[in-house]
Amino acid sequence: MNTSKNHRITRAKCKLASGILIQARRDLRRFRDSRKAAEVGLYLDAYSWVISDNDRWPFSFLNVCRLLNLAPDELRRDLLHEASLGACHYWSRRFGTALRQIHLSLRQVVINERRRYTAEVATLAHGLR
Repeated sequence: MNTSKNHRITRAKCKLASGILIQARRDLRRFRDSRKAAEVGLYLDAYSWVISDNDRWPFSFLNVCRLLNLAPDELRRDLLHEASLGACHYWSRRFGTALRQIHLSLRQVVINERRRYTAEVATLAHGLR
């Protein structure tokens, strides 16, 4: 039973670490060019968290990377590079993702319709025999 509890705790820590990382990524992207004080603060908090080499806090950037088995230097470089591309890159990626999801959904509709049509033809052919 103790092993199960430890597994749940580890899973919860990983979920929290992932959420922190996702939020930092969003804040770096969204608020990079902001002029509003609150948004600038969010950007600076995320930026300073990512560049920090302090590992004393349980959910510091370095500890989050360790917990998620990510290379801190590579992730740091990717996050800061992505943030530097700004809003145009962010929205083009979001639009591209949405288009891919629509494409996959339409493809599944076509596949399902083909299966239904094939089944109907097979049923009709069997009834004619």
